[in-house]
Amino acid sequence: MKRNNVETIIEGNRVIYKRYFDAPVALAFEAWSSHEHLSQWWGPDGFTITTKSLDFSNNGIWDFIMHGPDGHDYRNRIQFTDIKKPHYIHYKHLGDGEGDTDVHFHSKITFEEAGEGTNLTMEQIFPTKEELERVNKKYGAVEGGKQHIGNLAKYLDTLKGKK
Repeated sequence: MKRNNVETIIEGNRVIYKRYFDAPVALAFEAWSSHEHLSQWWGPDGFTITTKSLDFSNNGIWDFIMHGPDGHDYRNRIQFTDIKKPHYIHYKHLGDGEGDTDVHFHSKITFEEAGEGTNLTMEQIFPTKEELERVNKKYGAVEGGKQHIGNLAKYLDTLKGKK
């Protein structure tokens, strides 16, 4: 897996992001598990989030708002479908509740030990290839995913005391 770089693979209706983190698996997993951590790194560059509620458990819901650098707020709801600490997190993005503009996809995040670091794989699965293309065109989803993983790397570095 590439160090300090996000490898991105697009296959039909799936986007797969892979990256090595110089942080132990337990720490990388922990960064996904609480709103205190998530508020420090979640989302593409320039975004911040406000968590309304978070139940980080199987079938639990995370209800949050992403605040874009353009001033627009994006409502989001995620349902965690399968969590096995510290190995993986699976969830469904349930959209924003605003009708046919909702963005629905499944994500599978896998954490694998790699020496003292972590190989992370994040797979996003959309209902169709066309839906992935629509979401990418409208929201810049693929580039946003790369930035999202990059922001996690920066945050993990701060947790480890790196600047």
